[in-house]
Amino acid sequence: MKRRKAELLILAAALAFAAVLVFSFRSGGRPAHGRGSRGALPAPGEGLRGQATTLLDGFDFTEESGGKPLLRIKADRTVGYGPAAGLPPDLYAGEKVQLTVYPDDGSPVVVHADHGTYDERSREAHLWGNVHWVDAQGAMAETSEGFFRPAARTLDAPKKVHFTRGSIDLTAPSARYDLKEKALVLAGPIQGAGAGTDTAGLSALTARAGVYRREAGVLELENVDGTSKAGDRYAADHVTVKTGEHGGIEWMRGVGNVHGILAPGRGTPGEAGASSVERQYTGEESVLGFDTEGKAKSLTFTGKPALLLEPKRRLTAPKIDLAFQEGRLSSARAEGGVRVDGEDGRSDSDRATVGFSPSGESQNLVLDGSVRVQAGERRGDAARAVELDPTGLWLLTGEPGRAARVESGKSKLSADRIELDRPRNQVRGQGRARAVLGGDDPAHPAVTFVGDPKKPSYGKADRIVLDDGAQSAILSGSASVWQDDSSLFADDITLSDAQKTVTAVQNVRAVMAPDKTAKAPERGASVVTAKRLVYHENEKSGRFDGGVTVTRGAGWRATGGESTAWLGKDRGVDCMEISGDVDLADRAVGRTARAEKAVDYPKQGKTLLWGNPARVTSATGNQAAGAILTIFDRGDRVEITAPEGGKTETIHRTEKN
Repeated sequence: MKRRKAELLILAAALAFAAVLVFSFRSGGRPAHGRGSRGALPAPGEGLRGQATTLLDGFDFTEESGGKPLLRIKADRTVGYGPAAGLPPDLYAGEKVQLTVYPDDGSPVVVHADHGTYDERSREAHLWGNVHWVDAQGAMAETSEGFFRPAARTLDAPKKVHFTRGSIDLTAPSARYDLKEKALVLAGPIQGAGAGTDTAGLSALTARAGVYRREAGVLELENVDGTSKAGDRYAADHVTVKTGEHGGIEWMRGVGNVHGILAPGRGTPGEAGASSVERQYTGEESVLGFDTEGKAKSLTFTGKPALLLEPKRRLTAPKIDLAFQEGRLSSARAEGGVRVDGEDGRSDSDRATVGFSPSGESQNLVLDGSVRVQAGERRGDAARAVELDPTGLWLLTGEPGRAARVESGKSKLSADRIELDRPRNQVRGQGRARAVLGGDDPAHPAVTFVGDPKKPSYGKADRIVLDDGAQSAILSGSASVWQDDSSLFADDITLSDAQKTVTAVQNVRAVMAPDKTAKAPERGASVVTAKRLVYHENEKSGRFDGGVTVTRGAGWRATGGESTAWLGKDRGVDCMEISGDVDLADRAVGRTARAEKAVDYPKQGKTLLWGNPARVTSATGNQAAGAILTIFDRGDRVEITAPEGGKTETIHRTEKN
């Protein structure tokens, strides 16, 4: 399959053809004895001045100045015309004419024609019939008529000029080379077209006018519009082309209303060199660079802003650089305040780079410096962001002293690195992850085990996943969630708004404190440690298992196999049940107890113990045993209930004198 050439190579090659035209118009020396006539020379058969006085098999005349040749004209079968018979001729008309013009420096230029005249008095030459010239690189230009006017220091081609090189040609209605300025002026409209394997097919070029400056090797064209067979387009108000030593193109610069198209490849999508994506670009200035083989290697365009537009994305920046490999767009770099607009989001940064696949799709978009990303309702900022997938998968990373951040409404997530996953509707933070959870919509409170669901909670962990699709938040690795004085710690915590549950596993520690504004008689928050917690928001109950320890206040402590806590409206503990070999101790009053199950009402200052029997021991060693023991007022009073058909037991120790 043919490899696609660089998008603007055809245009550049066409411009190069115009540049080679200058080699036909190198400056020559002024004749030493010119007599100043500037009128057009008469053609044979149209009343030549004077009489034919001389018939020559050949004519070879050289004009010199200071021993240096300025002009040489040669011809076959030449007729000389003079004022009268016997007088020397001053006008020569010949066939197979060869005009050589010697510049002040450099190689001479040789022009060939079928016919021509030379006027000795004015030193002017008139050539017609297959006027053509060939340069050292094999480029050829031809026209039907040409004039050398030494007094005006110009070489004029008043009729159509046709230039060819390889498989491309360039045509201008007329041309004039100024020997003083060493500049070739091409009249417009200029047209170029070509076809061939070296130009990736047919190309076309139009320009209003053009100037080639020989010493600088620069061609300037006005109002340029060029297209390639593949559909590429380049247009600008003013285009400057720098030619190389052998006529090749080094670079091409466009100024004013620069715009164009990078068309899809001609090959089958998916194959090397083929592209299925069309891109448009605009700017105020552009520079197209070429490699040593004449292939486009870079295109830089600037503007306020410059624009690169593709079907699903829009890239704007003050400066955009495009790089090519083997004629295929391979990457783009933008800087100076970059904005990328997609179908469902946008991003801003100081700099951006993007790669392109062989099929032309964008890939590996990287944003650097003051990055801001918006995907749907989520907004993020970071030091660096990488688009892992064009469908909306971003990786945001922070920098020392400043983490990456993503927020949606009042919910926020910060971490060393954050994955913003639009397709899965997730945000994943890793490395010192911190989050603000819930509180977005009081009408739809988020589930939380700590504090008020209508208010935001705060969380941190090694890794946090906010899943809008599953309506959940997952905190992993040294996880914690808190609000005011209430908190939950565990290796992993999952908050599910969909199921209205909170699950914590391994090294669970829950601190349940009532609202500070609530009037509660308990002396402190309830603290529970266990291996696992499952909390159900609908029942306002949390079940702990795996070796439970409950503490409260300065010295109240209970242990057991499992426990269930019911929370009140103030989010404090209304009731807590502990079961499985319960041990209870209250150091404030020196009381201990053992039971199979205990139910504690911290707001009422009451604890119920069940056992076979349950036992309570006071600080003085007094004991009470029964099926049910009820401790009131934090141990000031104990009520004993005997088992059915059984009896109670009390032991009172007396003090020794």
